[in-house]
Amino acid sequence: MQALWDSKQLAEPVFGFFLGDVEQGQLVFGGVDPQHYTGNFSWVPVSRAGYWEVALDSVSVGAKKFMTLTKSRRAIVDSGTSLIVGPAAEVKAIAALMGATVVQKHYVVNCQDSWPSISFSLGGKDFELSGGDLILKISGHCVLGIQALDMPNPFWILGGVFMRKYYVQFDWGQKRLGFALSAGTPTNLV
Repeated sequence: MQALWDSKQLAEPVFGFFLGDVEQGQLVFGGVDPQHYTGNFSWVPVSRAGYWEVALDSVSVGAKKFMTLTKSRRAIVDSGTSLIVGPAAEVKAIAALMGATVVQKHYVVNCQDSWPSISFSLGGKDFELSGGDLILKISGHCVLGIQALDMPNPFWILGGVFMRKYYVQFDWGQKRLGFALSAGTPTNLV
């Protein structure tokens, strides 16, 4: 980014990321594509240079604020991660609230059920995913798009499942992330 900005090849020091289905994903350097989002961007400051890390205030399942976030108070927005990833104990508790069972290291839910929404509060702003946004239909099974991963310094990764719902503007110049609703519906979600 620095080299592109210094050489005056970008209108702005930003890039916009739209993660639709496989044929529709888009990365724009120097701006955003308004055809791929609706409404205005909600801005969240980046809390750690070198990563697109933001403060994670809380996670809510349905109307219930999920209070076991004792260690993982940060999240990274990452297009290279397919699912939403979080500390095992927290993910296990969320999966239980969604009625999921473990099948081959993935959380599977009944395809006939209705699922509660999950809201991530980032930098004081709430970003909600409906139950349907979180479920991937794979080989006739409904798989929860959240995976557990324990690491020494726990954090969440908001990957493809999150980024399909929200168009993300990575503002390198002002060290912040902008989130707007994506204008497009991914085809592999229920």
